[in-house]
Amino acid sequence: MRKINILLLAGVVMSLGSCSKDETITGQPEGKSGAPQLAATVEQLPVTRSGVIENNGNYADGEKFYWSNGDATTVLFRNPSMTNATQYKRAEYVASVAGGVQSNNCTFQATQSESLDNGTYTAYGLYPTSAWEVRADYYSFLETNIPTYQTQTQANSTHLGAYMLMKAQSDVTVDGSTPMKLTYNHLASVVRFVVWNNSGNNNLRLENIIVKLSSGKAVFATKAKLTDVDATSLLLSNYANVPALTLRLTGDARNFSIQDGKNRCEGYMAVLPTATDAFEDSDDLMFELSFSEGSNNYLVTKTYPIGTSLQFLSNGIEQGKSYYFQLKVESGDLNAIIGTSYAVGDYWPDNTSPVGIVFWVKPGSLGTQGKVVGLGETYVAKWGVDNDEQAAGVAGIRSVTDGATATKSMIAKYKSSGTFSADYPAFHYIYNTMNGGNENGVWYLPARDELKMLYAGYSGKVYEEITDWISNKMPDYDSENCKMARAAFNSSLAAKGGMAFGSSGNSADWFYLSSSEVVSTRSYSFNLEDGQYSMDEKNMDGNIRWIRDF
Repeated sequence: MRKINILLLAGVVMSLGSCSKDETITGQPEGKSGAPQLAATVEQLPVTRSGVIENNGNYADGEKFYWSNGDATTVLFRNPSMTNATQYKRAEYVASVAGGVQSNNCTFQATQSESLDNGTYTAYGLYPTSAWEVRADYYSFLETNIPTYQTQTQANSTHLGAYMLMKAQSDVTVDGSTPMKLTYNHLASVVRFVVWNNSGNNNLRLENIIVKLSSGKAVFATKAKLTDVDATSLLLSNYANVPALTLRLTGDARNFSIQDGKNRCEGYMAVLPTATDAFEDSDDLMFELSFSEGSNNYLVTKTYPIGTSLQFLSNGIEQGKSYYFQLKVESGDLNAIIGTSYAVGDYWPDNTSPVGIVFWVKPGSLGTQGKVVGLGETYVAKWGVDNDEQAAGVAGIRSVTDGATATKSMIAKYKSSGTFSADYPAFHYIYNTMNGGNENGVWYLPARDELKMLYAGYSGKVYEEITDWISNKMPDYDSENCKMARAAFNSSLAAKGGMAFGSSGNSADWFYLSSSEVVSTRSYSFNLEDGQYSMDEKNMDGNIRWIRDF
């Protein structure tokens, strides 16, 4: 599915593409049928949206959407005899679109189907198949994930097809010959960025767009579900929220071109709706744009007060609507990004005398900012003593994202204690050995989610692209690609005299301690074999790795 243009700061319409001639499914036993042929339409309403026709001359028409070749949808068939909420018959469909044709209706053919008794069903269409998880347990029966880190490879928004969630529902008859008709409505939203290069530098390429709140609040959802099969709105999983949207542009998507007399580049993101109170009037919405020009890199930051400039966000990002931001870049906005550019897996600071390996690169920094893991590790007998460190005034100790603050705060509080090394061996080792007795030293014990970032980079993945990774093992952790990436990372560690992960052979095995306290008696540990964290007693032993920012 593809996408088109958006109206200024509001919701718009769409139109979808056209397909091949009807085909019939044959060879079913008498009284049984395969899945009927599907004629799918996207409803044309001002509040619905999906992927777009580019270069729509009349923005008042908003976004128009059409089907694309290979679009895949899952249809669940239910009848009154199915009394359990998760009972259904399932069929998979694919669109075959004629070249150059754009329409909002299309014929889909079934590629796989369970056998259906002839009769009347309620059909539930879920688009796209790849974005929905149809599970057996009722709690998460119809669950979906949309990454808040997306990549755009083309100058238009065709990449959004994987994320533009839709659902259809209608009573249909299955008799082996009658096609069924479903009308799909949109459950996700579209954010479009139109970046206007007015700097006079016509060699700029747009590399990244990051959207976040100045307050740092995590308001953008990565996970949602339908509460039941008849639901028409998504229920957000707020525990999976993140603080930023990130769009990375590659290839031709980075290029500017003259449109409407302006040197413009456009970026597109599909996003889940937010809570209605996600954006407070007192907060600011910030856009960080990174550009390249040969070997030169630039950062532009645009800040807009929500209460005065972005009143249309008063209800949050609403389901099925489109949002259009025009961002004008002047020559005075360009701030040079200084520093060596690194990629995950590079030695830091150089290949000759490295002290660590890069495991994460900050989105939008073009490789000049990120995190490094030290070459070595050590074993400690425990995290610490049973004590409420947060209540004791240790700043950041319960943060799952900021190990630097927690480490420095613990060192500042206990460095003068005669029992520091015995009470808090992990923090003492960082202070005494890694930072040479400097309480403001650069190395620190990673927080829980920094260990997740480490495991993602160690496994060859981009941390921000991973969805559905809350308290479970990292998705695809056991894939061949991830295994190969971890083996290569370990080889790089060993090649410079370091220690491979999990190679110490002590009783802690693959478990590594984080800086993050849970309660007075527990802290977070992390399993670097499968990417899952746990809440362990503070007297549990573990290995530690030290990290630093660059």
